[in-house]
Amino acid sequence: MQLLGLILLAASSWYLWKLTSNFLDEPTKKELSNSFNDLKNKLKDSKESFSKAKISKAWEKYKDEGGALSKKDKK
Repeated sequence: MQLLGLILLAASSWYLWKLTSNFLDEPTKKELSNSFNDLKNKLKDSKESFSKAKISKAWEKYKDEGGALSKKDKK
């Protein structure tokens, strides 16, 4: 039963791939590829924004400013 499901999954995936590759023209494929690469670059940049070094630097700055209860907030 699982083998039948795997065969159906492979066949339907192949059919969808074949259908979309015939449906899309070259400029559309290129645009999709470029968009996907842009997305990967943005994800890489956002991943670098949350690096351990940057988080440590922000934490030290937060502690230097007095944390959540800074002297400015106290009355």
